[in-house]
Amino acid sequence: MLQCDFQFQYTDFQLQARLQMQEQLLGIMGPSGSGKSTLLKSLAGLLQPQQGYISLNQREVFNIAQKINVPMHKRRIALIFQKAWLFPHMNVQQNLQYAENLGAQENVKFQFEQVTNLLELKPLLKRRAHELSGGEAQRVSIGRALLSQPDLLLLDEPLTGLDRRLKDQILPFLNTVKEQSTLPMIYVTHHGDELDYLKAHILHLENGQISF
Repeated sequence: MLQCDFQFQYTDFQLQARLQMQEQLLGIMGPSGSGKSTLLKSLAGLLQPQQGYISLNQREVFNIAQKINVPMHKRRIALIFQKAWLFPHMNVQQNLQYAENLGAQENVKFQFEQVTNLLELKPLLKRRAHELSGGEAQRVSIGRALLSQPDLLLLDEPLTGLDRRLKDQILPFLNTVKEQSTLPMIYVTHHGDELDYLKAHILHLENGQISF
C-alpha cells in the first residue's frame, strides 16, 4: 500500500502530506486551493516535493534524502483527470492498446477483454475521441488507466463537468472496479455523495494539512 510523508512548497502555499493508506478506496475532500490536486500530482510524479518520501508496496518512488525520483511512467501510478485526455488520432481500441503495451507485463492485473466488458466499451472501440460523449470518454480514460497495470489509481474529481445522468452512469462502473479488483484507489472530490456511494474511507484536506 501507499506510505508517504512529504512537503511541497509553492510560493506562499505549503502541502504537508503524511499518509499510511490501508483502505482499498480512500476519499479526499477539501475546498478549492486546499492542495488536493497537488497531492495527487506529487504522488504520480508530475510535481516534485522539496522534502520527504513516497513509497508504494514497499518500493520507494521518491525520496529526497536518497535522491530517488522514479519517473511518472515507471511509478505504476495512474492518474485520471477531470477531463478525459485521449489521443485524438487514435480510436478507442488504439487508445486502450497503447496503455496496454506500456503496462508492466510481469504483473498483469487487467486484461483487455476484462476491461472492455467491465466498462462496456466494446460498442465504442472503433470510435475516435471526438465521437464520444463526456461519460463515454471518461470510461475510456478509466479503461486506459487500468490497462496500464497500475499499483495505485488516482482520480482527480473525475466526474466534474458531467451532468447528473452521466455521473450516475460512471459511478457504478467505478464501484464495479472497486468490487471486482483489489486495486487501491484515491478519489478526490468536492462531493461527499460520490464517496458515500463508493463506501470510501474519507479524509479531509484544508490549507495543505490532512485531517483524519
